[in-house]
Amino acid sequence: MTLTIPVLSKVPNLLKELVKVAPNVTFHEVADPERDPYFKKSEILICDFDLLGSYLYDLPNVKWIQGTWAGIDKLTPLVSKPPPYQITRFTGDHFGKIMGEYVVANIVNYERGFFDVKNSQQKSQWNREGKIFDYRVIFDLTVGILGVGNIGNRIGQILHFLGAKVMALGRRPVLPTDDEYSHISKYFTKDTLPQFLKECDYIVNVLPNTTETNNLLDGDVLKHCSDKQSIFINIGRSNILSETSLIRALNNRWLSAVILDVFDVEPLPESSPLWKMDRVFITPHVAGLSRAKDIAEQFSSNFALYKKNLPLSAVVDFTKGY
Repeated sequence: MTLTIPVLSKVPNLLKELVKVAPNVTFHEVADPERDPYFKKSEILICDFDLLGSYLYDLPNVKWIQGTWAGIDKLTPLVSKPPPYQITRFTGDHFGKIMGEYVVANIVNYERGFFDVKNSQQKSQWNREGKIFDYRVIFDLTVGILGVGNIGNRIGQILHFLGAKVMALGRRPVLPTDDEYSHISKYFTKDTLPQFLKECDYIVNVLPNTTETNNLLDGDVLKHCSDKQSIFINIGRSNILSETSLIRALNNRWLSAVILDVFDVEPLPESSPLWKMDRVFITPHVAGLSRAKDIAEQFSSNFALYKKNLPLSAVVDFTKGY
């Protein structure tokens, strides 16, 4: 009997890519979970976390859910106790590469003055002033990564390959000494956050939304960036820094610019002052959009483990927040 796996997702072309990696499985697109004949009866589901939320404790037959997102923010407020099945996040090397490209692209655009060039183009101006001649390249920079999981570590490897000095801050007391972390020149923990900030030209946040990361950079913490007037890139979660503290850091010149992909409220309200600030660059939460091809590949890898009754990759731990 062919296995049927319901798919509750808005990711374009996901079913088409899933069929490619698991041709012996029937993937069934779910339009209405309440009326769907398979959704609440199946052993395996593939779901967007925002669509899954209200059904967390109403899936009597499920044993494993493969998510299409890295973050579990949409699930965490709904969890009163761990669900009686495994949930796996969409993460891994491909996700780190995608977000690494975003970081590299924005560093290059900022340091070479290409954001200003675009503004000049809109005014029909041939402008070769400012950063166009007085610029830094990646191998001039010290980049600090906040968060050394799969994604943060991969971003660090990419930056190191391009010549940057890479530092990292994480929750582990020490990093393993194997080659996977050999690109990290210095490692810091929360206790040494001020020194970490002092040494960074760029700070790249990839930390998840947890109680440990709440307000990590709020208050006067970013004053430690003032010597280098660091650039802050946020592709993690917005709970690390309030909008008020961020604007204060910019106004006080503790930060010279910020590149933001995540916000407390999304879409970012039109009333937010961030929209009109010259040294703020905004993208609409697209640094690591889930691609159907990559989700399918991760599902295929986990499905092979599942069939052998082996531990799955990227299993959600609600006590940790990821």
